[in-house]
Amino acid sequence: MDEQKRNRLKAAFTVNAIILIVILAAVIIYQMVTLVTLSNRKSEIEAEIQYYIEQTEETEETIEWLQSDTYLRYLAQVYGYSFPD
Repeated sequence: MDEQKRNRLKAAFTVNAIILIVILAAVIIYQMVTLVTLSNRKSEIEAEIQYYIEQTEETEETIEWLQSDTYLRYLAQVYGYSFPD
């Protein structure tokens, strides 16, 4: 092989190696950004789940109160019913 052909091959290998490194770096950066985004979204979803669990517990407590005898007697008095002694 002559010198010119050897230099062209070296240049081609060098360019291909650089392109490969750039592509791999871009993929790694993309994956890191995706992981951070997914991690943040996971945290948001966990916070929403906790919020809805708390809301459900509060609603259950409210339902129990509304179905209690004390509340029903209160409503009866509000609407003018009286209980004979």
